[in-house]
Amino acid sequence: MNKLLITGCLILCSLNSFSTCIAIYVAKNGRIYVAADSRRTFYFNAKYKSESICKIHHVGNNYFAVAGIDDGGLLKAANGALGQNAGIDSALHTFETAMTARYTFLMTTARRYYPDKFKHFLQNGLASVSFFGYDHDEPYVIDVNFFVYLDDKKHVNVTYRTKQISTITVIGISEDIAKAKTSDLPSVEMIRDSPELYVESLVKIEARKKPLDVSAPIDLLELSPDGANWIRRNNTSESY
Repeated sequence: MNKLLITGCLILCSLNSFSTCIAIYVAKNGRIYVAADSRRTFYFNAKYKSESICKIHHVGNNYFAVAGIDDGGLLKAANGALGQNAGIDSALHTFETAMTARYTFLMTTARRYYPDKFKHFLQNGLASVSFFGYDHDEPYVIDVNFFVYLDDKKHVNVTYRTKQISTITVIGISEDIAKAKTSDLPSVEMIRDSPELYVESLVKIEARKKPLDVSAPIDLLELSPDGANWIRRNNTSESY
């Protein structure tokens, strides 16, 4: 009985942490601009709890940003996949295989111990991770989205979808951006002249609407074939 209780508690610890809103834009100048809020929420706690983290990471010249459940597991798997493989494409298979197996175990166990939480994951999905960098000096952005579902025999299954991004992607919490009025969205001039402010303003839309889940400081990264320029980086963030 104690072993089952410990297992259930360990599973909840993995599923408890959630990283939220990241916007990535491939500008016409060929540079990649990334804005990420810094809030990590523990929303299954009896009392609301959060901490500040940086959600933009890299291994060599390949970068990635994490949004979703078990963000620590995503971080470890992405670091491992990029460390074992030379490029993003070759790393994707390693990453997707590792996280599919991990999420299948977590979701199977969550269904047993926390059925109400499991329903949440069925409805809302699990996580999104964006990998980005340059391939022969051309910007390259790939989103990987993980989902859980029950098959015809009611067995837990985890699947993922990958999508190459040509212009803009927002991972994590993004409902209010999608529903925003034209007047609330960044202007065409901002998109053209200040792409770093463009991605920041998208994250700020969610921060205004959901301040308990998305909040400043907002990290800003400009990436080019020549390297990374941190426009703003939260140096006081926690490790996870």
